[in-house]
Amino acid sequence: MLAEKYFPVESSRYKRFVGPFQKLDSFFALSPDRWFSIWTVVLAGANTAAHLENRWVYWDWSTFSYLFIPILVFSIWLDRYFNKLQFFSNNIDSIQSALSVIFRGGIFFILGMLPIGFNYLTIIYGIPYIIFFLVGYMVWSIQIDLKEKNPPLKATILPFLIIITLLTILSSVIGYINDDPIISTIGAVYAPFPLVALIFPSAIRHIQRCRIYVIFVPAMFLSVRFPWFLIMVTLLFWILRYYNYFRFGEVKPSFKVDLPITKDS
Repeated sequence: MLAEKYFPVESSRYKRFVGPFQKLDSFFALSPDRWFSIWTVVLAGANTAAHLENRWVYWDWSTFSYLFIPILVFSIWLDRYFNKLQFFSNNIDSIQSALSVIFRGGIFFILGMLPIGFNYLTIIYGIPYIIFFLVGYMVWSIQIDLKEKNPPLKATILPFLIIITLLTILSSVIGYINDDPIISTIGAVYAPFPLVALIFPSAIRHIQRCRIYVIFVPAMFLSVRFPWFLIMVTLLFWILRYYNYFRFGEVKPSFKVDLPITKDS
């Protein structure tokens, strides 16, 4: 990031920006880093509804509706509300927590349908998207020690990685059967990341890539149909990077992964 070059953390230029960015703390207390995944699921619902109307809609700016603005804002509030309820878990460690995640994803998915249209076929065609949403939660449920740089034990994460890989492939296959090029491609493009983590020795960088691209891949492919969404996620990405840099001296979110420290088992 250019700010690292021209505004080093210890420089006076850097310190001049710390105060203004500190005033944004109340806004960032809303956890805008979560908005990537929330909005992606909402757009997945819109995409499914659009697909059923016209499969050949791509890079169409007219897909934007002013109804999306209150829906996306409401999805932020809803996510915060869900987080306050004990029923909804942010980590998957049981069948109950997986079902709560599926229900949660289904709500966001249905919200995205509203500006375009809702019917039972949208729910059926939405199944692979909800499966992939579950994959995302499972990936982020794998605990990694970023401070000590110790990779997780392979025996501990192996069951998760097997299920994640199988569900990713399943979402792609169902998408292909449904003749949905978006989710079938999302699943196919993402599948190598958990597969690498499954086959190769345990390493933090493998899990980091799984975490990064489980959000990035669907966001990019959904932007093929909803180009205005690309502007939204790009702006959010850079706002978060500059805030975290000038507030905490950290460049995140980032596509950078940690050095290859491995553990065989």
